[in-house]
This record gives sequence, structure tokens and C-alpha cells, in this order.
Amino acid sequence: METVIACALTGCVSKPRGAVCFTFDDYHAENWLKADPLFKKYGAHVTFFVFGTITVEKAEVMKKLRNAGHTVGLHSLHHNSVVPFIHEQSENQYIEEEIKPQRDACRKYGIETHSFAYPFSERDDESDQMLFRYFDHIRGGRSSAEKTFYFPLKKLPEKCCFIGTGIGTKYGSELSVLKKELVHAAETDSVLVYYSHNIGPADNIGNVDMRIDWLEELLSHAKKLNLRIVGFDELNGLRDISES
Repeated sequence: METVIACALTGCVSKPRGAVCFTFDDYHAENWLKADPLFKKYGAHVTFFVFGTITVEKAEVMKKLRNAGHTVGLHSLHHNSVVPFIHEQSENQYIEEEIKPQRDACRKYGIETHSFAYPFSERDDESDQMLFRYFDHIRGGRSSAEKTFYFPLKKLPEKCCFIGTGIGTKYGSELSVLKKELVHAAETDSVLVYYSHNIGPADNIGNVDMRIDWLEELLSHAKKLNLRIVGFDELNGLRDISES
């Protein structure tokens, strides 16, 4: 870890190590688009998981984000919790009601989606296997009792469920801790996944949202560590690079 910290402090150039995936849920079109110049400043790609009906307007926003290099994924049509739904009703009904309407609409507008984020982060192995029939990467979230999850890049499967760490006051986030997690991801050549929702100034966002000053601090720190900042659609390609 000392080598990574030293490089971050001195600005030395090293081989890229690991990756961090910043992911944003629901739908906050205006502020997501406003944040793109900040992502460009640090050469960063992120992932946006879109909730609700895919309208013409929403599809245009998704295309703008995708054309900027970001990954666009799905977050279900009605934001129903997956696990109780499939146990009380059925997997087929969940797919028909929550997944297919979004996927079909995206394809109608020329948008392919390969990633999904669980509503309320609620998941189990059965729901993972169901969703892997439709997506390469899915994302849940860790509980406050769980430690941060790191996913070794060399061992990353083609289909993977990532357990993310929430950023926002609701999650008890501490900027200093988040920066240490970035160092650990770089040092161990691992993928680290964060999730939040809206992006904006501290006095104009909710408790599950990303402060834009924190976002810039984390992007800058990841860049100094030579940690890749990528969207989910780029992960399989990074695994291939790591294995070479």
C-alpha cells in the first residue's frame, strides 16, 4: 500500500491497477448530464441505472450519456423488490412486468443494456441467476454490518454480481474512508463499486445522493492512484487486459 500512496503523493506514473465503478440509480437527467464535464475532466466513465418507463425523452438522455462513454443500465420499471416478488409470484412475472418493458423500449430506441441494479439492493442467489439470463453485470449493495467488497480483476467472471457501497449521508459515508478504499482497490488490483443517486451541491441533494465536491475529490484521488474509472460495460475488457 505504501507504493500506491507514494505515487499518489508524488504524481509518479505507474501501470493502471484495479478499477472503481461509480454508479447512479433512478433517474436524475439534468444533474447527471451536468456532471459529465466533471467526468470528462478526469477521463472517467460511470454507470447510470435508469428506473421507470423508457420514454422518448428518457431514451435521448440515455443516448447522450452512452455517447459520452458511460454505461447505461436498467433499474426496473416499478422499483419493486426482486426477492419477495419472485417468491410470492414468479420469476416469469417479474421479468414480464419489470424487465421486458424496459428492455423492449430501449431496443426500440436503439439502446442495448447489459447491466442491472437491484431496487433497494435486495437480492439472493436465485434472483442473481434469473437476471444473468438477461444481463452480464448486476449490482446489489452491502449492509452497514458488512465490510466493503473488493472484486479481484484477474478473477472477474464474465457475469458478475457486484456488491456496492452506498455514498450519501444515509450510508454514513466518510470521505477519508472512501479514499482509503480507493487505495486498497489500486493496491490489490481489484474492482471497487460505489452507488449513489442524484449529484449536486451539499445543500440541494438528499441523503442518498452524491455531493459533487466529494465526487470531484474521489475522481481526483482515483486518477492520482492510476486507478481506472470505468463503467460496467468496460469491465470484461479490463479483465482480459489484466490476464495478459
